[in-house]
Amino acid sequence: MNTELKKAAERLQNNIDSVPGRFLKYSEEELSKKPAPKKWSKKEILGHLIDSAANNHHRFVKSQFDGDPFFVNSYSQDDWVNTQRYNEIDSKFLAELWKMYNMHLHWLMVNFPEDKLKVKCKAEDATELKENILLLIKDYVDHMNHHLEQIFN
Repeated sequence: MNTELKKAAERLQNNIDSVPGRFLKYSEEELSKKPAPKKWSKKEILGHLIDSAANNHHRFVKSQFDGDPFFVNSYSQDDWVNTQRYNEIDSKFLAELWKMYNMHLHWLMVNFPEDKLKVKCKAEDATELKENILLLIKDYVDHMNHHLEQIFN
């Protein structure tokens, strides 16, 4: 396995092992409280990370057969969070969904074909990105860690 991919998968596994328990130590009130009117609550941040998993899931899969370059579609993060009303979902369910989705993405990572890691990515407007799928995978975990710091700090 590619060394950089292995490190990303290990970081993801560490999160899978620790995040649900840490998240559920907070009270429902703490998890649902918005720090400001236009800021996400802890539950909404975790929900956003589920949305990120969903969007990256399709990227990690489709990039293996859709051709090179692979077109990366964006998504409206605030609309996704608002539409799904994460503050109203049971926290245990939310934590379990986050965990299960990321367990599946971890499976994809550790089984990712080496020859597909260099597939180039292009944005929806067809401008070339400097990224390939390996960098997109690493960015997925970096993005997750950024938001987990918001939840736990």
